[in-house]
Amino acid sequence: MTSAAAARISVWTVLKWAIAIAIAVITIFPIWWMINVVFSLPGEPVAINPRLWPTSLSAGLEKIEMIFTQTGYLRAYGISLAYALLTILGVLFIGSLAAFEFALFDFPAKGPIFGIVMLSLMVPTAVTIIPTYLLTSNLGWLNSLQGLVVPGLASAFGLFMLVQFMRAIPKDMIEAARLDGAGHFQIYWHVALPLCRNALVTLAILTFMQTWGNYMWPLIVTTSPEMYTVGQVVGMFNAPLSHQTVDVVMTANLLAAVPPLLFFLIFQRKIVEGIAMSGTKG
Repeated sequence: MTSAAAARISVWTVLKWAIAIAIAVITIFPIWWMINVVFSLPGEPVAINPRLWPTSLSAGLEKIEMIFTQTGYLRAYGISLAYALLTILGVLFIGSLAAFEFALFDFPAKGPIFGIVMLSLMVPTAVTIIPTYLLTSNLGWLNSLQGLVVPGLASAFGLFMLVQFMRAIPKDMIEAARLDGAGHFQIYWHVALPLCRNALVTLAILTFMQTWGNYMWPLIVTTSPEMYTVGQVVGMFNAPLSHQTVDVVMTANLLAAVPPLLFFLIFQRKIVEGIAMSGTKG
C-alpha cells in the first residue's frame, strides 16, 4: 500500500469518526441537558450559565419522589405499560398468525386481500381516527383499557414485515413437520415462530416505541384522569398554564423517556439482526 493510499484511508477514517461523534453528541446532548436540569437544586438558572454536569443528586431524587407521590404519574405509568405490553402481545400474535397464512399457504383471493391490507399503509392515521372512535364508543369502550388496546392490534406494517420473513422458510420444512404428524397450529408454533424470532423481537421493539409515545389516540379515547397515559400526564405538565417550574417539567419528561430508552438500549442488537437476517438460520 502506497503512502498516498494510506493517507486517504487515514483521512477517511478520521472523517467517519468525526461525523459519528458529532451525530452522537447532537443526539445525546438534549437528554444529558435534561438530566442536568432535573438533578440540580431548585431555583438554579437553566438558560443562563448552562451546566454540563448534575449538581445535586438528592434534589433530583426528591423531584422524582414528589411527582410519583403527589400526582397521578404512577397510575399513568401502569396504564401506559399495560397499554404497551398488551398491544405488543396482540400485534405479535395476530400479525404472526396472518403472516403464516399469507406467506406459506394459498387460499382464494389471497393476492387482493393482501394488496388491500398494504394499501391501508398509505391511508393517513387522521382519516381513520373518527370512524375508529365512533366504533369504540358504540362498543362502550371509552375510558377503558380495551378501548386503548384493541384498535391497534391489527398492524399492516407488522403483517408486511413478518410475511417477508416467513416467505424465506423452506416449504420442505413445512412438509416434513406435516409428515411427522404436526397439525396446522403446531407447525405455526414450533416451526414458523422460532425461525422468525428476530423479526418478532424487532416488531415488538418498534410497537413499544410507537405505543409508548402515542399521544393522539389516548387523548381521544380516555377522558377520565384515572385512565390517563404517561403522554397525557406529561402534556399537562408541559401545558402553558400548568404553573410548574422548569425543573419539575423536565423531571416529568425524563421519567417518560426512561422506559423507551431502556427498552431500546437492551434490545438494539435485535433490531439490526432482525433487519439483516432472513427468516431462516444458516
